[in-house]
Order: sequence, then C-alpha cells, then structure tokens
Amino acid sequence: MSQVRVREFRIDEYNAVYDLWKEAGLIIRPGDDLQGIRVKLQRDPDLFLVAEDSGRIVGCVLGAWDGRRGWINHLAVAPSHQRRGVGSALISELEKRLSLKGAKKVNAQIYKWNQKSLEFFKAAGYEAQVDLVMIGKQMNQS
Repeated sequence: MSQVRVREFRIDEYNAVYDLWKEAGLIIRPGDDLQGIRVKLQRDPDLFLVAEDSGRIVGCVLGAWDGRRGWINHLAVAPSHQRRGVGSALISELEKRLSLKGAKKVNAQIYKWNQKSLEFFKAAGYEAQVDLVMIGKQMNQS
C-alpha cells in the first residue's frame, strides 16, 4: 500500500466513485446520485474520503456526523486492492476526523448477507448490535 494516499473526495470525481461503488458491489440508492452527493458535501465534505493509487481511485468511504455519533456509509475498495490495507486506512482516517468533531461512537450499517464487510468491521473493533433493528422510510421526492 505504499503508493495509496487517503484524501478528501472532490465532486469532479463522482463518476469514478460511482463506478467504484458498482465494482465493489454496493447497493446504490437515490440519495447517492450526483445531486445527493453535492448536498452531502455542503454538510461535512471532510468526511467523504477516497484512497488513490497512482492517480486511480481504489477506495472510498462516505462518513457522516450527526452531532452526536459518527456514521460510516459506502465503504468500497476495488477488488484489485482488497486485503491490502486500503479499507483500514480509510476507516482509520475517518475515525480520526470523527473523533476531532467529538464523536464518542461510530456506527456502520451492514447487510446481514455481506459477510465480508461484517468480518472486516469486526476485525477493526466494531461489534454487532444484535438488539437493534434498522428501519427506514423512502421519502417521496417532489
């Protein structure tokens, strides 16, 4: 991982990140479109990170801060760079930034079927919250 550099995402890199999300198998939702990412960047642009290797984006993580807790969304690493420390570097930098904002806890939501991600986060010190149920509601866009 000597050439990989973690830095903040730039909006002109949206297409490369979108392609990475698809390559890594992420489920892309309506808020992940270009306009949704523009809105996210107005709130906390310093928490959307990319990992770059020789000019190519090979990893990314979309972090969020709600004023109490940190959130990890859309951690993706190109298959060619998985198990080489890219994901760990992204999470480590995101945790540092969230800690500086005052986060005492960081959460990530992972689908039960995504065993690879569950194992990754467990190895990074995260614990499954078996007594919690994630619920959501898709808001109508007018």
